[in-house]
Amino acid sequence: MIKVNLIGSSRKKAKAGFKVAMPRNATPIVLALIFLGSAGFGYWWYSNLAGESGRLDTEIQAAEARKAQLELIIKQDQMYEARKKALENRVKIIEGLQKNQVSPVVALDVLSRAIDRTQYVWLSSLDQANTVFTMSGLSTSLLAIADLYSNLQSTGYFKNIDVSNAQDSSGNFTFALKCEFSPPRSTVPAELATPVGGN
Repeated sequence: MIKVNLIGSSRKKAKAGFKVAMPRNATPIVLALIFLGSAGFGYWWYSNLAGESGRLDTEIQAAEARKAQLELIIKQDQMYEARKKALENRVKIIEGLQKNQVSPVVALDVLSRAIDRTQYVWLSSLDQANTVFTMSGLSTSLLAIADLYSNLQSTGYFKNIDVSNAQDSSGNFTFALKCEFSPPRSTVPAELATPVGGN
């Protein structure tokens, strides 16, 4: 009697139906695909790096241009500061000269008015060295010398007044006076500021 195994043959047929037929020369294709994929990824990565490098180069150039502009501004600022200091020094020198400048006309006018208000006082000599005046004269009394001292002080133009006196053989008093002429802010008295003989 012949036995036929139908189940076994059907299994073999079922297994044979799910097999994928692979060509025998598929390895070179797979290697080519891997190579192409690697090359594509490498190109994409290189393109990204090149783009990033270009962007950084542009930013560096912009930063260098900004740095050059700022250096120019700093140099100009240093020049302006140097000019400003030079001008400030000039102003200080001019102010110092104006402060220490003694106008002989103003000084003599103020001095003559102080002497005119003092009776019995006559000057015999007058010397000026910058702002210091040294004078000597004659008076009939010590009270007149004291009045001269007060009148000089009341003008507001004379400071550090130093007076020495002595009595001569005829009974008069000789004196030596030293003072500093220090005009206030407005160095021209009101009497000199008004024009004489105006129309």
